[in-house]
Amino acid sequence: MPETILVVEDHEAVRRSLRDWLQVEFPQCRVIGAACGEEALALAGIEPPRVVVMDISLPGMTGIEATRQVKANWPAARIVVLTIHEWATYREDAQAAGASAFVTKGSVQTELIPILSSLLGRQADTSLTD
Repeated sequence: MPETILVVEDHEAVRRSLRDWLQVEFPQCRVIGAACGEEALALAGIEPPRVVVMDISLPGMTGIEATRQVKANWPAARIVVLTIHEWATYREDAQAAGASAFVTKGSVQTELIPILSSLLGRQADTSLTD
């Protein structure tokens, strides 16, 4: 069974773009999406993720709280918090909740794939992007 990457993002177009991009970069993984923290927890209960890309600003449960709950229930999951905010308090809150990495949406194109590659312990398929 392939490892799962779970993308948690409330904006459907962003979630779909991230999911499609990550599926191309990591074809050996199954990439699924959730629109909120509650949905992410439900999906993780069915298919525990290896890596979660978690937006901070979500409706209902915040990304920080969802990160905390994912780590409590699936401690092996690695979480990359994704946000438009560069505030140090968000970084600190994400780290305290158990996030492995923090990426701002402004640097997602340069930072996300190397971080995910490291967390997955492999290289992304860069043959399509060279």
